[in-house]
This record gives sequence, C-alpha cells and structure tokens, in this order.
Amino acid sequence: MRAVHTGSIALFLEPGGTAVLDTLRAAAAAGAIVSVDPNIRPALVGDHAGALARFGEAVASADLVKLSDEDARWLYPDLDDEEVLTRIAELGPALVVITRGGEGLLARGAHGVVAAAPYVVTVADTIGAGDAAMASLVSSVLDDPRVLPEAYALETVLRRAAVMAGITVSRAGANPPTRAEVDARLG
Repeated sequence: MRAVHTGSIALFLEPGGTAVLDTLRAAAAAGAIVSVDPNIRPALVGDHAGALARFGEAVASADLVKLSDEDARWLYPDLDDEEVLTRIAELGPALVVITRGGEGLLARGAHGVVAAAPYVVTVADTIGAGDAAMASLVSSVLDDPRVLPEAYALETVLRRAAVMAGITVSRAGANPPTRAEVDARLG
C-alpha cells in the first residue's frame, strides 16, 4: 500500500503548493492513502481565506486528516471541535482527527465521533507531539486500511496515537518512541 502525506509550508506556499495539490490528486486517483496535517503557521500560510481554500482543496483528495485544536481554531474560528470534524469530513476524508493536547483526541470516522483520553505523562517538551500522533495514525491505517471505510478499531487507533504523542512529549526534543515502546505501554 502506498501513502502520501503533506502539510504545513509545503502545502501552503508557492512555488511548491500547487505541485503538492497535483501530487495529492494523482496519488488519490492511483489508490494511495493520502493524509494531510495542515500544521498551521499563521505567519507562513498567507491570508486566512487563501489558506482555508488551499486546505479545502488538499483534504478533498485525502483519506485521513489530522489537525491540532489550534489549527482548528485558526481555520474555523466560529466552530466547535465536532463541527470542525463534520465540516472537514464533508469535504471527503474518511477519518478526521483533532489532537487536543491534555484533552486527548477527537475523531470522526465512518460511525460518528469517537474520543480518546490523553496518555498522561510529565511533559518535558511539546515539540513533535502532533507529528508523532500523525505518524501513528498513518501507520495504523497502513497496517489495516479498514480503519478508513469502516472505522475499524478506531478507539484502538486513537489510543495508540495518544500513547505515541504522550511518550514523545515526555522527552526533550522531538524524540518519538519506537513501535515496541508504544506496544509495551499499550500492554
């Protein structure tokens, strides 16, 4: 199974942004799993309307979208988390996840909205938490693509992502755990 992932500067800035959109469309048409994490950096993504339009174009080709609660607030300032999940899902992705720091994850899949508690740790550094969660989500979908159309084992998928992010923030620097470390914590 092939996968293509993008987000942040590559998606929003030219001259590469248009090429990224073209790549996402081609990958989706070829049957690859497409994932998007906007990882919004307001100073870098341009004006709100343009960034929102670009995000919408990207997620129209995506199977999986992960965004932080901060990304959600910037993109959709007048919507609550469940409304954001619904708005993005209406654009096409089968699975949309919002990471909410110490409040865990909230996702919308084939069977509605599912929440996962955070993996509670002593925080050393928050750098890399969202990327670790995204990597875990992509890995879970690659391991079993039924997660997308069926929301198969979605609670387990979200728990794994929460543990991955939790271990990452318990360490200094963007230092994610190995799969074996995550599996050991999941029991």
